[in-house]
Amino acid sequence: MQQRGWVNAAIAAVVVIGVAAAVAQIRAADEAEATVIAPPHRTVDPAVAEARLLDSVLYVDDWREFGNPVGFTYVPKSRPPGLVSLGPGNPPNLSGGSHEGSGNGAHIDSYRLDGLFVAVEFSARPTETCTNAQDPPRAICVRDNKPTVPDPEDITLRHTTAYFTAGNTGNLKSKKADVAKRFWADAEFVPVTQAPWYNELVTRAEAAVQQ
Repeated sequence: MQQRGWVNAAIAAVVVIGVAAAVAQIRAADEAEATVIAPPHRTVDPAVAEARLLDSVLYVDDWREFGNPVGFTYVPKSRPPGLVSLGPGNPPNLSGGSHEGSGNGAHIDSYRLDGLFVAVEFSARPTETCTNAQDPPRAICVRDNKPTVPDPEDITLRHTTAYFTAGNTGNLKSKKADVAKRFWADAEFVPVTQAPWYNELVTRAEAAVQQ
C-alpha cells in the first residue's frame, strides 16, 4: 500500500512538472485543424518584465474569455512569493468539451516558484494526496482540509490541498521553501476576480501581447 501510495504521488508530481511542456504543446497546436477548438494563440513580448509569468497568465485568461476555463477559479488573495509562472494541472479539452479532472477527481492548479512546484487541488472532499506524499524529500504536503473563503457554491471546489515537488530535492529545504510553505499553508483563497495581484498581471499581459 505504501509503495502504491508513493507511485500515486510520483504521478501527481510528474503532472505538475510536465505542465509547462503540456502548455507549450497545446499552444503550438495547428489552429487550422477543424477538430481543434481553442482560443486564438497569443503570446507576450519576451522583452517585457516577467514575460514568462505574464505569458502563462495570458494563456489561462484567454481560455476563460473563450468560455472554457482551465482552472484558477480561486487563487490566493495575495501574490505567492517567488512566483515564476502558473498553468493548468488539468489540460484543456481541445475538442470543445469541458476540462477533465485528475485521476482522483480533483481540479489542479499549478504554480511554479523559484526551484519549486506547487500543486493546488480543489475537490469536494479530502483526497489521498497528502497521505501519498508522505515520502519526503521528493514531495511535501503543506495544506489539507482548509476550504477557500468564502465557501464556493460549487461543492467540487470546497476542499483545498497544496503540495510541493522539486526537481532538486534540496530546494524543498531551502529558506525560500520555508517562506513558500508558510504562505501556502495559510493563504486565503478568493475568487480570481477578487485577487488584485492576478488581475494586475492580466492587464499587464494584455498590454504586452505581441502583434
